[in-house]
Amino acid sequence: MQSPLQYFTKEFSQKYIQPLMEGKKTINIQVQTAGNDSATMVLHVSTDGRCRLKKGWTNFAVQNNIHLQSICIFHFYKPAHI
Repeated sequence: MQSPLQYFTKEFSQKYIQPLMEGKKTINIQVQTAGNDSATMVLHVSTDGRCRLKKGWTNFAVQNNIHLQSICIFHFYKPAHI
C-alpha cells in the first residue's frame, strides 16, 4: 500500500459525501466489507473540496487485500436514529 490516503473526486465528494457531513470538515465513519467486522476511519474534506479517508484506511486495505487497481464500491449514508 503506497498511499495512506484515499481521495474521492471533488464532484463525488460534493454531491454524495459532504451533504451527510452536516458542515463538518472531519468525521469518524464505519467502513465494512461483506461478512466482516467494521473499521473506524476518519473522513476529512481537503482544502480543494475532495474528501479523503485518513486514519484507518491503510490497515483496512491491507487486511482486506485491497491494492492498486482494486475496485471498491462505497455506499455513504447516515444511519437512522431509533
